[in-house]
Amino acid sequence: MENNYLVSARKYRPAAFESVVGQAHVTETLEHEVLTGRLAQALLFTGPRGVGKTTCARILARRINEVHTGEGLDYSLNIFELDGASNNTVDDIRQLIDQVRFAPQMGKYKVYIIDEVHMLSQAAFNAFLKTLEEPPAHAIFILATTEKHKVLPTILSRCQIFDFKRIGISDIADHLQWVAGKEGLVAEQEALHAIAEKADGSLRDSLSIFDRIAAFAQGGPLTYDLVRRNLQLVDRGLYVGLWNQIMAADRASVLTVIQDVLDEGFDLQRFLMGFAGYVRELLLAQHPATVALLDLPDSAKNALLDASHEVSAARAASALKRLVAADASYRSASNARWHVEVALLDLILDEPADEKKKPSSSVAQSASAKELESKLASISEQDASRSSIEQEASPAAVIEVAVEPEPMTESEPESALEPMTESEPESAQKSEPEPVPESDLLPFAVESAALSSLQEPIPSSLPAAAVAPVAVANTPNARVHRTAFSLKGLGGTDYLVADSTEPAATPEQAGDPTEASIPAAVVERQLRPFSQSALETAWLESAGALDDLPVVKAIIQQVQPVLEDESVVRVSLENELQEDYLNSVRDRILPFLRQALNNDSITVRTQVEAGSVNARLVYTPDERFAFLLEKNPYLDDFREQFQLDIE
Repeated sequence: MENNYLVSARKYRPAAFESVVGQAHVTETLEHEVLTGRLAQALLFTGPRGVGKTTCARILARRINEVHTGEGLDYSLNIFELDGASNNTVDDIRQLIDQVRFAPQMGKYKVYIIDEVHMLSQAAFNAFLKTLEEPPAHAIFILATTEKHKVLPTILSRCQIFDFKRIGISDIADHLQWVAGKEGLVAEQEALHAIAEKADGSLRDSLSIFDRIAAFAQGGPLTYDLVRRNLQLVDRGLYVGLWNQIMAADRASVLTVIQDVLDEGFDLQRFLMGFAGYVRELLLAQHPATVALLDLPDSAKNALLDASHEVSAARAASALKRLVAADASYRSASNARWHVEVALLDLILDEPADEKKKPSSSVAQSASAKELESKLASISEQDASRSSIEQEASPAAVIEVAVEPEPMTESEPESALEPMTESEPESAQKSEPEPVPESDLLPFAVESAALSSLQEPIPSSLPAAAVAPVAVANTPNARVHRTAFSLKGLGGTDYLVADSTEPAATPEQAGDPTEASIPAAVVERQLRPFSQSALETAWLESAGALDDLPVVKAIIQQVQPVLEDESVVRVSLENELQEDYLNSVRDRILPFLRQALNNDSITVRTQVEAGSVNARLVYTPDERFAFLLEKNPYLDDFREQFQLDIE
């Protein structure tokens, strides 16, 4: 072992601003300030670890005296470097202030570098304020920290702040290539790129990893496989193969990849985010404007650009969104492996074979059309036989079509039995009769088993007589009653039609004879029963529609509705003021409850009951004694007998 061995981070530490990697915005500014003599008395260097804060501070401390005094001299006695973590008390700062008073032995400036300055105590910061703001002309302070938010704002306002950024992967890889050349080592570009990516923007960390890999290689070449095995990195080829398997809907291979990852000892969450990073790179490769964001070696970038042509941007964006969501919920998963497996299988679209098993919509529509055509053809024959009877009947005669509905199966949707809308009688008498839509009359003309097929479009090839509407009389003297075709059992809805058994109105009473062809008005009433719990839920939801009335909203949230009858809701209030508030919004609450509970017969009844809020409050001793005296009249005799005071 060599006694004078130095790690690469110290051996190749930059000695000039030109050698600093990735911080040109800082080094150029400092060089210009030194040359022009516009350097501040206090500077603060902040940024992540291993990006060159302390290095730049040392270079600046030496550079100040070199410019203003001369080069080739030893200015080490003019540079004082302190650790804020071990010199964080008021006494340490007081000792520093005493040293600042003395002029430098050589050169023009004395430079004080305080590293990890955020570790100073608040008292030490306060003791340092005055000297930091107005130091002697020969003193310059350089503060360095990785956590600027922990430094007092009064300190920050007295310093010129320089923010150091993370060093790019390509910059770190190029610097590692230069170090490998200095050390006489051969390294693959992919291997150095993997080291730079592992360092996470820190040049010092990358040099430490480089030393470790170089020691393992024993002077041999630094290959990508060697770096991957030492750093426990998932092979990039595994991500490429996994994405190809997802695109091919090969679920078995996807599950096998997860097993291989576990066998290699990789962390599943790191594997999941690594794959998400690959999908993100696929998304960035979709557009020329985002290709520049890819920080990859040339070989990997070319392979990625070729793979991006086989996937759409929408597919890559959707996959990336799901992977990020899976990573966010990873820690809460009870079984990490199942969580990752489901997340990856969720990226696979349905197989085309599964879609072939399902009948196409066109085939289903043609089958429904044929069935409808056959049913309507039989109906047209019945209508033809009835037409002769309708012609012989008087214009005012009423024909009732009563159809016994067949039991509805679960496969038949309720939407096939849509109720007819309610028409205005007055407008019907004043305006010309309009043709009645087919969808309003067909439910009374066909069997209920054929009603589910009415959702499909009627073929244009059917005869006009097959879809002719059935005329139903609408007379003023018609009595409203429940017909045999009632759907009350199907969801609690009543359908009311005109009774055709009543005597028909004369033409003078009916007005225009053409009005006999207008269908009867159908009134729909929702009468579905509901429970107390459903009522409480709907009552609280109704308060959400009263954001513009916060007082009324608070009252609704406090009271408890009680279901007294099938549709009577009782609300007990504490005073008449609350009752007035509630009655003022009755027109808004009642329709909401009827719609939410599917019951049009709901009514709300309010009553005032004395509650805890209306209870009489007692404060003074006299009031408390008077209150107790009402409960027990003998209490006054007891007080007089023992000569007790109220207080």
